[in-house]
Amino acid sequence: FFIGGKMPKYYETKNFLVKTLGVAILTVFMAVLFSTSKVFADEPGSVFLWGGYDDDGLFGSYVEEHGSPEYSTFGDAEEGLQKLKAGFEVDLAWPCQGEIARWVRAGVLEPLDTSRIDNWDDMFPEVRDLPSGIVDGKNYFAPIDWGDTTLFYMADRVPWMNADNESFDLMEDPRVKGKVGILDSAADSLFLMMHHLGIDIREKDQLTKAAIDKGINKFREMRDNGQIRAFFGDTSSMVEALGNEEIDVALGWNEIAWNAGAKMMQPANGTMTWACGLAIVKGADLDKAYAMINGATSAETSAYLLSEWGYGHSNKKGFSTITAEELAERGVASNPAEHLSNGMFSVMPSDEVTDYMEAQWAEMVAGG
Repeated sequence: FFIGGKMPKYYETKNFLVKTLGVAILTVFMAVLFSTSKVFADEPGSVFLWGGYDDDGLFGSYVEEHGSPEYSTFGDAEEGLQKLKAGFEVDLAWPCQGEIARWVRAGVLEPLDTSRIDNWDDMFPEVRDLPSGIVDGKNYFAPIDWGDTTLFYMADRVPWMNADNESFDLMEDPRVKGKVGILDSAADSLFLMMHHLGIDIREKDQLTKAAIDKGINKFREMRDNGQIRAFFGDTSSMVEALGNEEIDVALGWNEIAWNAGAKMMQPANGTMTWACGLAIVKGADLDKAYAMINGATSAETSAYLLSEWGYGHSNKKGFSTITAEELAERGVASNPAEHLSNGMFSVMPSDEVTDYMEAQWAEMVAGG
């Protein structure tokens, strides 16, 4: 029911005769020592990020200067947090804005020195200054990518749906029974369901165990009556399933529009907006951490993310490289500042409720 799952430079020497073997050995030894020291000095930084995000294009000029970061991936944010709490050592992690306070309380992050982030002033303030990325007056979050969690549908196979009547009711429509795919992420799919059921996901006091149960039970009902085809561990699998007509409707992120040619739903009650980015893990090599952040927040990466991934980027400068038509094709707002200022950014519930939510979600997806 669950479906898962992106040479050193040699120097030249002159060909000449050496007078003694000792000189030759010394020359080779010194060259190897210098070469090895340089490799150690240039050892890249490490980053812990979402599966599929191990893409050099997301780190811009950092890769050109230092090579690929050392990538490790997680399937969802809770998995990432638990691994860091268990002592996993890495320079940076890539959580989303709603997770920051929980990760700070867990003691795995340290605050940013924004004076070391070259592109800080080039970011959209609507996403850079999100309250959920600031804890006790300190920034812990350098936003990179942003977008929407919503429903996507293949317009030719769901001909009754159009821009005038779009509604999240589609995922319960009997005409798409057995053709609905759900992203296996409580922080996305469950929150969108709660929004659909009238719960204000922007207000922490509304995110109670009762609200969690309400959303979980709706998914359980859809699962048991055959409405849901499968829970997917990543959007690439969802795109493939849309392409081979296994599913006609998908609950996921806006890259699905670009990669599957699906229509991105924008109902009257709004999509759920998200932003993810880099945070410094305690014990990090700070020079490497800030170098990677600067590469990932650059205008170069902004242009790449928009063009190749179909996600919005925190740096405003990349948007000048793509037309309004191309943005629409990718499911990215043509007026990003307005979209972000009106965005429905979710917050996470208390740690107790979050633990409950993750456990209940995992049980439901597993068939319980």
